[in-house]
Amino acid sequence: MRFFILGPVEVATADGPASVARPRHRALLAYLLLQANQVISPDQLIEAIWGGAEPSSARSQIHVALSELRRALRKLGLDEVIATRPGGYLLALADDELDAGRFGRHVEAARDLRKRDEVEESVRRLQAALGLWRGHALADISAAYAQSARQALHEHRLNAHESLAEAELTLGHHDALLPALGKLVEQHPLRERLVCHLMLAQYRAGMQAEALLTARRLRARLVEEQGLDPSTRFSALEKAILNADPALDLAPRTITISAPPSDTTPAQLPLDTWGFTGRDRELAELDLLADVRDTPPVVLIVGTPGVGKTALAVRWAHRHGDRFPDGQLYVNMRGFDQDRPPLDSFAILRRFLSSLGVDPGATPEDVDEAAALFRSLLARRRVLIVLDNARSADQVRPLLPGSATCAVLVTSRNRLRGLVAHEGARLLQLGPLTEDEASDLLRVALAGRSDALAGGRDALAGGSDALAGGSDEDGDAAARQVALRCAYLPLALRLAAAQLTGQRHLTLADYARQLTTGDTLAVLDEHGDLDGAVSTAFRLSYQALPPATQRLFRLLSLLPGQDFAPVAAAALLGVSLATIRPRLEELCIGHLVSEHRPGRYAMHDLLRSYAVRTLESEEPEADRTTAARRLVDFYAETVFEAYPLLQPRRLAGDREVVYPPREPLRFADRASALDWHDQELENLVGVVALANAHAWHRRAWQLAADLLAYFIIRRRWPEWLSVLRTGLLSAERSGQPEGRAHMENALGVVHKQIGRYAAAREHYGRAIELAARAGNMRMVAAFNANLGGLAINEGDLEGGLRHLRTALSIPEYGQVPQYAVAAYINLGCALIDMERYPAAADALQRALMFADVADDTQQACYSHHNLAEIALRQGDPVTARRHAERQLRLAEEIGDPLRRASAHDSLASALVHEDQATARTHWLEARRIYRELDHQIAAVLDEWLAALDTFSDAAELAAADEARRRRCRHLI
Repeated sequence: MRFFILGPVEVATADGPASVARPRHRALLAYLLLQANQVISPDQLIEAIWGGAEPSSARSQIHVALSELRRALRKLGLDEVIATRPGGYLLALADDELDAGRFGRHVEAARDLRKRDEVEESVRRLQAALGLWRGHALADISAAYAQSARQALHEHRLNAHESLAEAELTLGHHDALLPALGKLVEQHPLRERLVCHLMLAQYRAGMQAEALLTARRLRARLVEEQGLDPSTRFSALEKAILNADPALDLAPRTITISAPPSDTTPAQLPLDTWGFTGRDRELAELDLLADVRDTPPVVLIVGTPGVGKTALAVRWAHRHGDRFPDGQLYVNMRGFDQDRPPLDSFAILRRFLSSLGVDPGATPEDVDEAAALFRSLLARRRVLIVLDNARSADQVRPLLPGSATCAVLVTSRNRLRGLVAHEGARLLQLGPLTEDEASDLLRVALAGRSDALAGGRDALAGGSDALAGGSDEDGDAAARQVALRCAYLPLALRLAAAQLTGQRHLTLADYARQLTTGDTLAVLDEHGDLDGAVSTAFRLSYQALPPATQRLFRLLSLLPGQDFAPVAAAALLGVSLATIRPRLEELCIGHLVSEHRPGRYAMHDLLRSYAVRTLESEEPEADRTTAARRLVDFYAETVFEAYPLLQPRRLAGDREVVYPPREPLRFADRASALDWHDQELENLVGVVALANAHAWHRRAWQLAADLLAYFIIRRRWPEWLSVLRTGLLSAERSGQPEGRAHMENALGVVHKQIGRYAAAREHYGRAIELAARAGNMRMVAAFNANLGGLAINEGDLEGGLRHLRTALSIPEYGQVPQYAVAAYINLGCALIDMERYPAAADALQRALMFADVADDTQQACYSHHNLAEIALRQGDPVTARRHAERQLRLAEEIGDPLRRASAHDSLASALVHEDQATARTHWLEARRIYRELDHQIAAVLDEWLAALDTFSDAAELAAADEARRRRCRHLI
């Protein structure tokens, strides 16, 4: 048995919700429900119905009405609901049989949860409470008691809205709050607590001016309507917003994230060093240092350049990989790279979080928040983190886990005393190899120097006459001499062995002499100049290369990223892949580059510094410039070619002609294009900067504009902002208003996506102005469409419609399907929010037609999603199901997980009244995908699935489901 008063008064029956037909019967029933489990006298009923103006027959009318009410309830299957008791009547209810009672218990539970700082669960309970409302309480009751009862219930509802907004602000959901909060403030403009929440949400969304305008409106209303000043709390908030007080920023908090899917378990360790020898004592010491039970073990491996810190860390990590089944994270922090700045902690956190399954768009923008999320993800997991080439303790500190189940290896040339003193890092000082270990390393590395080279003796045994230039003893002495001259450093020893292996005529004795003589070589002093030893070894290895391979080594220093693919190396030289591969192999054999991971190569930072010096001293400036231009053109043309796979529509414009034309990569499908962008991201960001530095300004801003298709999918905000700022600088220097317009528009897109609406509006406004100045009406229209979408997000539906209609009125845009399709979808979304469903359906059908003409599967997917929502709101599950199934097929075709999840959600809503088990299956699949994306809708579906069995009738379920979908629409 269930009753509903938070809306029209209704009764739950086996056939669904039903209303008591006669108004007076409903009024009596509602009053008894409000006074449930109490004996109500006839006089109380008379007062409630007539409010002191009752007729003389009031008592008999009450008696007759109650008898008729009982009969009406019996017809609905409810017997003995109202009982006669001494002194009056009683309606007995259990705790969950009245929606107002369930509402109150949800709110009370949410309050208790908030006191325990369980904010997410508190939000879920408040959302469940507000989801019980179906309109105005007691909507069809006009009896004397109704108005005061309605006001009391609505006060409780507003309090719940305010508590929910406060909790959502704590969780950082200010963007999603803005539309609903704006409407609530419009309806209750004098409610200070609501206005304060709206002001804070606007401020945190980057809308400081709007927040202050909201404050001024409240002040004016209070003075005009009540002659009052606002409260001290309000004034303090207004002042803090005016001063941009940092205390208003979202406080860091620990975020609970569900486990990533198994296929996102990271395994990022570089390849183990071939021929690793010695270091038994250090490996055993590492075993002890990394075996700490109560705190996360942090081991700091320090030593001079080339001493083998990375090799030791990677060898230990590979040896103990089974201790860390939840993954191994690795990063070269570039702490001592001469030509590139160290990686900042936030950039590394973004990489690690992405590797652990967090959608880049869900990564907090603050380094402390991102670090808290990282620690939360690692809680109770067994993960190994290798932080290679750290510069400082501050660079490392945000990357440390909080769980004792994880371990961290840090390598550095510095002792990082702060890490030892404050984080308890255990120190392992790595010195050069011993004389025996160094000799062993040489012998292992010289395994390729066969006895045929030695004229019949075994080179590996250290006694080849040809290698030693004499007896076995001479060979052993020469090996030890080389080891000494290489200062027993593994890097120098491997380079020496590589040169000896590659030059059949060179003996160990000859090589030992070269290390100490010759006008062009640095002579090691008697104290063992380590840097000199390494530089000398580099030089000898470099000089042993063929000239074409030497040139490749020099030019590789132009690559801005940590690693590269062979095709990028080929672009530098302007040669084919077939030509470049043997040269890369020669560099690998000589240990001047290494295969960092399959298909991608990297260069040690010391070697990179040496390559830069040789480039500056040996490569003519004109040739360096030509190589850099080839590299820029390769990346720019490849991104341009990939664009249609990622985003079917783009604003066409004049492109800089490349002479001679560079052959870009071409991709078979969207997935391979995305994968290439992911791997090349650091190089892409760097190449835009390289183009700007060489004053190739049109190329720089065009590449920045073309990267929109990738960034809008991956949502790598810091990298995108870096690219756009460089692109804008180039566009300004080029004097091309169209270029500046493209950059301003893309900056608007970024700021809208990250919730900085005020900044987005400014960028869109400048983009429109610049496009108009350039006379490009298509761009004017496109940027108006974007501004319209922003207005809709802010809750300004009429303003959004104006901008969209402006866009569509421009023929170059509105009559071209590939452009107009997005504007029609935004128009349809606005009309849905305005509940103008026929007009919304017309706009979306036109969008669907344009998407078909333009072969734009992504926009067709969006159109079907919104058409399904219209059908659901109009009570047409058959049509909704048809659109949702089509959306699902298209989302699977383009590989868009977010749209797959929303399609499953719509399908479930279309099926729930017909087949709740199948609907639940679709909701579970939607939740799984949302969790993989770390999307906040996953939490909404958690709550929904938990509440699904609590709805007693179809109407209540339908109303609650629609309320849930309305809330989720602006989260997708």
